[in-house]
Amino acid sequence: MSQKRKRTPDLPPGSTEDVYVSDAIEDRQSKFVGYFSPTLPAKELQNIAEIRSASHKILAWRKEGRQRSLTGNIAQYEVGNDDDGEKYGGKKVQQVLEQMRATGACVVARWYGGVMLGPARFAHMEECAKGAINRWREHEAEEGRKKRKVEEDDVQRGKLAKALADRDGSIEVLRALALEKETKVKSTLVAGMASLESGETPSSSEQTQAVQSSPAAAALVSSQRPAVDYATMSLDRLRALDKARDATIAFLLKRISKAEADLAALGEAQKPP
Repeated sequence: MSQKRKRTPDLPPGSTEDVYVSDAIEDRQSKFVGYFSPTLPAKELQNIAEIRSASHKILAWRKEGRQRSLTGNIAQYEVGNDDDGEKYGGKKVQQVLEQMRATGACVVARWYGGVMLGPARFAHMEECAKGAINRWREHEAEEGRKKRKVEEDDVQRGKLAKALADRDGSIEVLRALALEKETKVKSTLVAGMASLESGETPSSSEQTQAVQSSPAAAALVSSQRPAVDYATMSLDRLRALDKARDATIAFLLKRISKAEADLAALGEAQKPP
């Protein structure tokens, strides 16, 4: 027995949407291909252009009915089939739908090659039906993964946007504190130089006044930046900004630590011997 399996290409442009196609099976000049759709009416699937030339279009369908079970309120399904010249073929395809609990319509198209295949044809029909249904399930699983990824990304974007807004506030506070301490270091140095010239030790009130009147202190008031609209940014952009804010905070903390160390050293230097 000569039997070949070929991968069936996707439906060409302009074909019916929401139709999933199995790989083709070729056996002694006959070719079988399965088509499954969860949405198309059964007869419409049986008449799609791609299988118009087929010798037989074996059809089966399984759809949720209006009736519910008396116990458990479980959905009842309506099933049916059309052999289309392949006796018992429709029932074989219907059984695949029922076994796989697939809701929709399935057609196995056969292009007859002139040689009778006997029972082997039923195995080919079943395999093609299963292949088409599995192709749909693979698509559904991939779409589900994409949807979950989008949802997860949206959650992450929201968290990052909020965290970045909070960090911006912290950075403004740290920047102002660093500038204040650095200004105090400069003012202390200036006051110390002046005391050396005058021979008088500057008071703490004079140092404070010098800090408040310095250009750097005035810059503290005008350094407020407009709020950034993080909600419109992509997740990759937000992640990059999050790393950048880490670096900014680390840099500001170093500035503050250095200024505090400088102030401590200046304080020790100004103590009377």
